[in-house]
Amino acid sequence: ILLIGGLRSLLLCSLLLLACSSPSPTASQRPHLRTSVTGTMGDAGAATAEPAKKVPITLLSGFLGAGKTTLLRQVLENKGGLRVAVVVNDVAAVNIDSKLVKERTAMGSAADDGSDCIELQNGCACCNASDELLAGIMQLLRLAERRGFTYHNILIEMSGVAEPKNIRREFVEASEAGHIAMQKAELQTMITVVDAPNFLSLYASRQEISERPDLCTEDAEENIDSERKVVDLLVEQIECADYIIMNKKDRCSEDEMGQLQGVLATLNPTADVIPAEWGKVSLETVLAPREGAGRIAAADDEDDLREALHAAKKRRAEVDAEECKDTSCAEEGHGHGHSHSHGHSRAHEKSRQTTTSAAQKYGITSFVYSRRRPFHPQRLMQVIMYLPVKVDPESGNLVDTWDFPSASAAPNAEEGSAMKHIIRSKGFVWIANQHRSAQYWSHAGHYFELRALGLWWAATALDCWPDGGDGKSGEVGKIAGDFALPTDPSSEWGDRRQEVVFIGVKMDQDAICALMDRCLLTDEEMVLYKTQATAGPSDVVSIDPATLRPLATPPAAN
Repeated sequence: ILLIGGLRSLLLCSLLLLACSSPSPTASQRPHLRTSVTGTMGDAGAATAEPAKKVPITLLSGFLGAGKTTLLRQVLENKGGLRVAVVVNDVAAVNIDSKLVKERTAMGSAADDGSDCIELQNGCACCNASDELLAGIMQLLRLAERRGFTYHNILIEMSGVAEPKNIRREFVEASEAGHIAMQKAELQTMITVVDAPNFLSLYASRQEISERPDLCTEDAEENIDSERKVVDLLVEQIECADYIIMNKKDRCSEDEMGQLQGVLATLNPTADVIPAEWGKVSLETVLAPREGAGRIAAADDEDDLREALHAAKKRRAEVDAEECKDTSCAEEGHGHGHSHSHGHSRAHEKSRQTTTSAAQKYGITSFVYSRRRPFHPQRLMQVIMYLPVKVDPESGNLVDTWDFPSASAAPNAEEGSAMKHIIRSKGFVWIANQHRSAQYWSHAGHYFELRALGLWWAATALDCWPDGGDGKSGEVGKIAGDFALPTDPSSEWGDRRQEVVFIGVKMDQDAICALMDRCLLTDEEMVLYKTQATAGPSDVVSIDPATLRPLATPPAAN
């Protein structure tokens, strides 16, 4: 509710997101219930004590025209006899994608091709067609069972407007509800196909999805009811993927592909970023069963954010370690504040070499802003307005101009100009007039959102935590790790904190941190804040100093 002011029109899209967002960290917070899949698919009736392996599901996301159908066609043409089922979700009145797939699966013997296709006709699978998607998967599984075989993989091609996080959530909820389809199949790999030559222009777009039906449907007359910004959905597709396919590389220069590689790998440091032409990628990328579900498929929104923060911190440590190789590191007073032990494996360094060098070449960096003190809401609003997200209060239209920043751009001494070099920022925010509620900060290009996530974990009853707050649980351990250590002066505030990852091109980290620090409460304001906070409901969870595990704390008497 706070900090809306002049951004009220800009933040209308958050209402849509709230309807589909992940549960707040309260009693509805769910632990992960994924079942690992290992090896290749075997016969369900084999005489073995091991449970039948689930059919892996691969999800293809990306805007219309990025090349999802081309990639799917390449897979079906070269699947080498593997039995592959296909679910096509196209919101167009005429399901063109399904026609293409049917043409391909009809080649050869119709009975022995090993491919079957289900098409969804009632809308987007992340919205009103989610039940149809699960029913379609179950229909394919029953068809295979009647024929006496098991699919090697089920491929789901989503529409351009589909939101991969919501689809992932649908699978989680179906699994928790014991849906029969999830007893036999499992979302395992999430792939996003990116239109490489048009990526930067889409990222700098000021438009909403409803203004770009060409990204979503073949039917130019169809009304796309979505107030999400193009860049907001684009970022979700990138960040919610195990593999990112940079398609149409033949239409980009080597320099353009290098920059795109660095940007995508920084936005999603856990994904494999793969250049492709005409959707040609290795069959193993799409069909090979992974050792268990991919990280993205097995995660939730909070996991995604926590992983992004961890990756940015790790990358910063690697950069500092590289700087320590300089001979000046031996000089007295050199103080990076970290160990000089470089224990990375050769394999790890080799796998990161291309991505890291591309990011360095094009000035793409990331860092995490971390503080244990709340923001003053009015001062925070002033800093937010330095982002290219201001709107005309009368028309509701964006008034800022912004182009994707260039590594060769000349420095700008204008107040707040450092914020224009940020291409993406997201994280947890603690605001003084929202003591019990954690806020989610999300910015990309011309898009900005600040919304409530739910109670801080310190204010959430321990029995409402994942796994009932069991200190031995991995999920609980990750949450407890967000609390200030008992020896820290800020430990009285539990897990309240500022923790935002900033990603940008030629960023001035010191300048950005100085602007954010300007928003923090002063020592005098902290005295007043503490007085007001203690007058309200007290926290119910603290960290045991001996075990560093969460401990239920009796509410203080008022």
